[in-house]
Amino acid sequence: MPKFTYEKTSIPFSKTFLKFKNSPILKIGILSESGQMVKVETYIDTGAQVCMIDNSYAKYLGIKDYKQTKSPEDTLDLSGIGGKKPENIAYFHDLKLVVFKDQKHLELKNALQIIDTKIGFLERPIAVAGILGVYGFLDHLSFKANVPEGYFEIEPLFD
Repeated sequence: MPKFTYEKTSIPFSKTFLKFKNSPILKIGILSESGQMVKVETYIDTGAQVCMIDNSYAKYLGIKDYKQTKSPEDTLDLSGIGGKKPENIAYFHDLKLVVFKDQKHLELKNALQIIDTKIGFLERPIAVAGILGVYGFLDHLSFKANVPEGYFEIEPLFD
């Protein structure tokens, strides 16, 4: 099972006990139907239901208008904990999410798993380039945290 190191991140204007934290950051690839791939630094969020990335990556994947989806069902209003009004909107496209065996060799030949899924392009930027949620990531991979030791592990659920 591959091990990945937690990234030490800081939020300078937060309360003292939240200024520094260990974040499960993972560099992944997103592959379009035409074979174009972008590499994105993402945050693994076990509370997020979907995978989302900043809309600036759409053009590198050959998507001219990220808001143009195949179906109205591919658009989702998003809100945070307890939020009622949309804080953001995600526009979903059929793509492949590439999880690499290690974070130094980000090539397809080093893929741990390639997942056919829908990934949402966010209308407004967020604090990270992308978020990996349940659908399209955690429903395909086992995520085991070892915070005291400073690493997490990921392995495919299915062969």
